[in-house]
Amino acid sequence: DVNAILSDCDESIRNKYKELVPLFELMSEAFDALHGRRRRRGSIDFDLPSAEFLMDDEGRVEAVVAAERNLAHRLVEEFMLVANETVAQHLDQKKAPALFRVHEPPDPVKVAEFEEFTASLGFSLGVPSHRVKPRHFQRLLRRLHDKAEERPVAFLMLRTMQQARYEPGNLGHFGLAATSYTHFTSPIRRYPDLVVHRALRRSRGLRAKRGEGRQWQEELPELARHTSERERRAEDAEREIVQWKKVRFMSDKVGDEFSGCVTGVTAFGLFIELVEHFVEGLVHISSMADDYYRYIQGQHALRG
Repeated sequence: DVNAILSDCDESIRNKYKELVPLFELMSEAFDALHGRRRRRGSIDFDLPSAEFLMDDEGRVEAVVAAERNLAHRLVEEFMLVANETVAQHLDQKKAPALFRVHEPPDPVKVAEFEEFTASLGFSLGVPSHRVKPRHFQRLLRRLHDKAEERPVAFLMLRTMQQARYEPGNLGHFGLAATSYTHFTSPIRRYPDLVVHRALRRSRGLRAKRGEGRQWQEELPELARHTSERERRAEDAEREIVQWKKVRFMSDKVGDEFSGCVTGVTAFGLFIELVEHFVEGLVHISSMADDYYRYIQGQHALRG
């Protein structure tokens, strides 16, 4: 409904929520300002769609589609980002013990390999690998927008980046081009957010007890390690379930033909994403019997 109000200007929906429409319009203005500021400092927006399952009445997957991400979703995300960043800046300025969400710059060797691949497609980051900044990746993604090369380059760019994690010290967030960042907005979903809420209370002088600060500082490194590890396990579990559902959905389509896009190339074959069903799979090199293919590593290419 919010998207219908702001993007489609749907009069029936606007009338239904007429008392709230001025607030939604203000929120949209705030989104434009915040997003514009983040874009100017070089924050990277991958905007890669995730899979959404459409289920029948019995819980079986009827279709796999790209999840919709409209203006209403983007608006909420932008407000969450600025809330997280504001809290992180406050905790950092107070030098309060807390959990920060850190994302360090990528390894220059990986950046050089990424640059070699993009150069083979006629694109470049335009800077030596040891001097790369978030804005260089952002500009490349903008140049690739809506081009055939966008998906494979974006996937490889993701693999070039370091993995974000939790740390008791503030090391900045490369991907968001933020000097400080934390997870504050979702205590129901993530334990680290609850830790940050507690840190915020302590920084405001509430519920502070003698000696508690020192104990808190001693516990935070293990908390950071533990929560980072659990996050990776949760992501692996989610990925496995998504793959399982996709396999179940495709099991009665063996032998059918579909259109697809190459999203990745390895020595053992091609990763293809189907256009119609938003499902990715491997075409193994042993099944490509029309020629003998050699893998060219720097170009991420198989050449007959």
